[in-house]
Amino acid sequence: MKKLLTLLVSLLALVGKSQSPSEAFLGSWYTYGSNHRLSEKYSVNPYGELRFYEPSSNYNLAFFSIRGNYHLKDNQSIGLGYAYLDIDTVFEFDNEPNVHENRLFEQYTLSRKFEKFVLIHRARLEQRFLDFKDRNETQNRFRYRLSLKYTLNKTLFLIATEEPFVNFQDQVFHENRFYLGIGFQIMEHSQLQIGYLKQHIRKNSLNRIQVGISIKTDHRKTTTNVSRL
Repeated sequence: MKKLLTLLVSLLALVGKSQSPSEAFLGSWYTYGSNHRLSEKYSVNPYGELRFYEPSSNYNLAFFSIRGNYHLKDNQSIGLGYAYLDIDTVFEFDNEPNVHENRLFEQYTLSRKFEKFVLIHRARLEQRFLDFKDRNETQNRFRYRLSLKYTLNKTLFLIATEEPFVNFQDQVFHENRFYLGIGFQIMEHSQLQIGYLKQHIRKNSLNRIQVGISIKTDHRKTTTNVSRL
């Protein structure tokens, strides 16, 4: 029994050594998203995100974006957006300058509803302009996200997403994200989501808790059917 415990401790120590510091900690993503429907054809989506290497400390990344959408149909849209990122690539506190990114992206979204299920496809192209300490780079990639939402009742829903990334330079399949969470309809136009995110990025396998708030508004004018009056 003593030999077995010694072997187990040795294996755990070996696994700990093989992990990068960012893999060894449960990090966090805190997000804010909003969807403002301006008319039958147009909507806008501001978005913000803060990431930490640990649950509430050790800053990793800040992400801010704005996207405009043109709605082809009620369940289809195309979008054009811009994002700015401030990225700390080092786990520990350091004096190295952060990486800054300006990003343009184009996307197509299609949703389907099957009773209590909603299936959402999102295909996105990104042009990334990265400012490192000693150089500037332009990178391009494609990402596809499949989301499945299941409504439990008027207040609760479950959501799962899978999103692989395809890089157009160096490592082709460099990132994948799997998310599983639960959502709460806290008010008529507001939702809260809490979930687990598994992020494979290059050689790292990261475990993250994601907490997000989303708000929807609709500024379309309601039409009155005069024949019913």
